[in-house]
Amino acid sequence: MKRINIPTKHRSYSPAKGFNYANRQGRRMFMITFAVFGIAMLLAALLDHSLLAGGASGLSLASMAVLGNIDDVSDRDTHGSAISYIVYLIAIDQIDRTKEFPQPNANREVGPIPMKPGEVPHYFEAHDIPTFTGTTEKGDITTTGENNVAIVMGGARVKLYNFIEEYSGGRFILLFKHIKEKQWFILGELERPMILSGTESKDDKDGRYSTLTFKRPSVDLPLLYTGNPAAASAIEVAAGATSIAVKPASNTYTIANGMGSVAAIATVSGLSKADKGRYITLIGAGTDKPATIADGTTFVLEDGATWTAKTGSSITLRVLDTTTLVEISRTEA
Repeated sequence: MKRINIPTKHRSYSPAKGFNYANRQGRRMFMITFAVFGIAMLLAALLDHSLLAGGASGLSLASMAVLGNIDDVSDRDTHGSAISYIVYLIAIDQIDRTKEFPQPNANREVGPIPMKPGEVPHYFEAHDIPTFTGTTEKGDITTTGENNVAIVMGGARVKLYNFIEEYSGGRFILLFKHIKEKQWFILGELERPMILSGTESKDDKDGRYSTLTFKRPSVDLPLLYTGNPAAASAIEVAAGATSIAVKPASNTYTIANGMGSVAAIATVSGLSKADKGRYITLIGAGTDKPATIADGTTFVLEDGATWTAKTGSSITLRVLDTTTLVEISRTEA
């Protein structure tokens, strides 16, 4: 029988070559798996970011350019126990729902809350420094948060007990400020108020007091309130007046209806350097001859639009200097 000669390369096996082949195949599979995993992670990140932005929580990358850098502050700005003992409460049923509830502008400023006739905010003077905490937590889909305000009221008093019994679970807007500061802060809104979610009343050897705890689920932190709940009632500006005399005790002024003709209010008086940053609110009470305020050197109005003091309209301005006021917000009748 004739012998068949098989070439050496076909009948011999090299372990080194087998190892190299397996190694190449393994690296190829690893790279493919890594690429698939990377694409999946990228898609998940994009989806998560879109859901986060859609949920109105967090900051987009574009808004960081507007936000800018945030520097550190001194210990004077970080020390605790700075909230004033007095906190104002506005119950939801005190608000005039026929008027638009004010919304914050780009500077986080909120105009005065429209109240029903005869209604005013009521202050609660705490026995200890009130506490505010705002928390946020990132979940699988979006970010959740909570606002929490605790007020300790001293004594075992009839008015206090009546409030707890009547308003436990009640809905409120809270106003507070820091000690020695003019700026008020607001927590809560008509559609998402602060809830009196818990109370604890004690009368024992340690003391007599009640703790009121207000909460709401929200990532929103306190806004700047341009009203002044502690101010006196609105002062009426005389019919036909062309200037407003600002008084230290009031930040709210009612503009009466004109008499013979429409009055054009063009100046203010009574302001000093200490009033810089103060908010002044004008409330219209005009009918057939409502006064007007035009954009100019005294009143700097948004988009240069003239304000007309009709009944149901209002405008809030910030004091820039002793002769200049800048519009913050307005409502139209």
